[in-house]
Amino acid sequence: MSDFIQLLVSGVALGCLYGLVALSFVIVLRATGVFNILQGGVVLFAPYLVYAFHVQKGLPFVVALLIAIVICMAAALLIDRAVFRPIARRAGGHGQFFAVLMVAMGLLTASEAVVIAIWGSQPLSMDDPWGLAKVSVGSVSLTDRDLSVIGITLVLLAAFWYLLQRTTIGVAMRAVASDQEAARVQGINPAVVSGVAWVCATVAAVLAGVMLGTEVGGGINSTIDQVSFLALPALIIGGGGSVFGCVAGGVLLGILQTLAAGYAPSSFGAGFGEFVPWVAMILLLVVRPSGLFGSGELRRA
Repeated sequence: MSDFIQLLVSGVALGCLYGLVALSFVIVLRATGVFNILQGGVVLFAPYLVYAFHVQKGLPFVVALLIAIVICMAAALLIDRAVFRPIARRAGGHGQFFAVLMVAMGLLTASEAVVIAIWGSQPLSMDDPWGLAKVSVGSVSLTDRDLSVIGITLVLLAAFWYLLQRTTIGVAMRAVASDQEAARVQGINPAVVSGVAWVCATVAAVLAGVMLGTEVGGGINSTIDQVSFLALPALIIGGGGSVFGCVAGGVLLGILQTLAAGYAPSSFGAGFGEFVPWVAMILLLVVRPSGLFGSGELRRA
């Protein structure tokens, strides 16, 4: 029983990481109406930047983290302004969707090559403050890092929900995603809305990347961005545009993945756990195409 509880708790922490990445997807989707996977590049670059400023430059970890957030924000805003907005102006309908997706995937692939060229392909340690410290409750142990992941996810979830549902910028995001031209007529600037969305999404993606690159997470490596693909089932299962749904979907998939990895026969292979989220997504979509928390109302403008 204690092994089951341990796997359950570990699954919640893993699911929260998926939820953070999925949150970064949802914020941009809700503000622009177009799905964008570029946040995977932010997840990848963030821990390397923290390593560069904390380990190589000797700055305090928190300072290095803040610098990484600022750099990633600036890069995301620059790419949005120089690449994605021109595509949005020139393309329309499904063409815009596929053009943005293909460009984002290209940039994501290029980001892997860049980090390998700068920092190499060997795993690195960013000397994070959590280390391998644990908190034990009976026979169940939870790392300090996992506790922080759960806490950060809950705080960002509450903050993003409030932003989208209770603020003027949240109303503006929904208006722009629905119809940019109508939003402009109402005095809403889509460029400002998109910028705010990218800032919020970048914060979630940076924190997810840094937590994945901790000692508990196995250190920094050039494949960290692959979590962005594993977060896609969480986004879809949660309902596509639902803030609470993507985190709930992430937690559900994290639990399923850890339980599968813990109890599946060794003959299934080491990667069986990562296969389970996709199976769960397919099965759910067959039964409920709108996801657990989706209303079916969200569609690309």
